[in-house]
Amino acid sequence: MRAILVKKFGPVASHAIAEMPDPVPGPGEVLVDVHTIGLNLPDSLMVQGKYQKRPEPPFVPGRDAAGVVAAVGAGVTRCRPGDRVLAQAFTGAFAERLVAPEQRCFVLADAMDFADAAALITTFNTAYMACVVRGNVQPGETALVTGAAGGVGLVAVQLLKAKGARVLAAVSSPEKAELALANGADGIVETSADDLKASFRAQVERLTDAAEGRGVDLAIDVVGGDVFEACLRVLKFAGRLVVVGFSSGHIPAAKTNYLLYNNLAVIGAPLDINFEKAPANIEASVAEMQALYGQGKLNANIMRQFPLEEFKEAFRVIESRTVRGKIVLTTGRNDAA
Repeated sequence: MRAILVKKFGPVASHAIAEMPDPVPGPGEVLVDVHTIGLNLPDSLMVQGKYQKRPEPPFVPGRDAAGVVAAVGAGVTRCRPGDRVLAQAFTGAFAERLVAPEQRCFVLADAMDFADAAALITTFNTAYMACVVRGNVQPGETALVTGAAGGVGLVAVQLLKAKGARVLAAVSSPEKAELALANGADGIVETSADDLKASFRAQVERLTDAAEGRGVDLAIDVVGGDVFEACLRVLKFAGRLVVVGFSSGHIPAAKTNYLLYNNLAVIGAPLDINFEKAPANIEASVAEMQALYGQGKLNANIMRQFPLEEFKEAFRVIESRTVRGKIVLTTGRNDAA
């Protein structure tokens, strides 16, 4: 099979596609003939050795894949050969065949195609942990999403709307604002102003109800840095700020006296640890993802698809931070299966 092989950590351009033996599923494992692969910014960090978890080279990177089960190992019960599945592995997805643990494989509903499935799995699961499990969004609340034109941000906007929230989308350009509005955002907060904190607060105050208290009940932050600090200052009494990531590259710090005085909560929302500590959260998330997709309430917003051999160009687009939505790789298998 063909696979992207990381022999040693380095820039994406330093890696190449290699011919490798087909993997064989062991007990509790599933072998998937991969049709589509979802790309995420952490994938770029992982091949460079900059991700918080570092597999030992050589390894095949990639976490999100969709395809058809080719074989299963002993003890597997949740899927069988021929099933259309979605896999969210830790590594191995950037290949024509993937072996994944059974608990990280999910049978796809007939309505969901492979490209959308691979594009959505990490973004939706991340958004679900942030908005539902950790953020505990309630109908009628006002929520703010930063980086709202990116993969996680767009899904968070859609999910929060489905949960009955009013959603403000924080974005850095008119083009991104248009995309966020098309995905259900009720208002736009522009983040490109020089005096971000003052501008951010003024915009949120204009967009929120004085009778109910200016500000938001919940903020979902994927950006970090100055945007995180701006989010803190637009929370209502007892507001929650959920930390998802730091796409800005800057990890912020919160002054705890400010949290205490204003009765605020800053909450971490990791994804992968749920597979180990709270697998029921993952099961609930995937079930909701497929339900919302089937109801037409969830759009993967695939910006572009690249064949596997053009992975370097696909990553270049990811690293340029110009992506609006998702990038997907294809292996050339029949995508309609």
